[in-house]
Amino acid sequence: MKKKGVIILLISVVVILLIILGYGLYSGIKAKNHVNFLNSEINRLNQENNQLVEEKNNLTSQFDSINKKYGLLVQDVAKIYKTCIDENKCKGHYPGVSWYCNNVGDEVNDSSHICVCDSGCKLNATEI
Repeated sequence: MKKKGVIILLISVVVILLIILGYGLYSGIKAKNHVNFLNSEINRLNQENNQLVEEKNNLTSQFDSINKKYGLLVQDVAKIYKTCIDENKCKGHYPGVSWYCNNVGDEVNDSSHICVCDSGCKLNATEI
């Protein structure tokens, strides 16, 4: 009877050890799957990050190009402001630049005068 109790005890210990070992293997496999998932997620995020960095570099390059063009536009606007801005027939014309006009400075096809604005943006209309 004593042997039977020891055998039952040993079988119980072996069963408990097998259950613990089985749970450990299951947990290890589950953890390995989780690590694999995390590694694939890290790889995906790294690829997305690389794409975003590439897009940022592309946008930075486009911004630099646009900024250069903007600089030219600023220079052009500065030149435009050097034109006559008075509310008269010289408005929008450069001083010293001639155009065909009528006697009051209107640009027309059948012109009778040549108009030019002086440095003070005053209209001079000379008959042709």
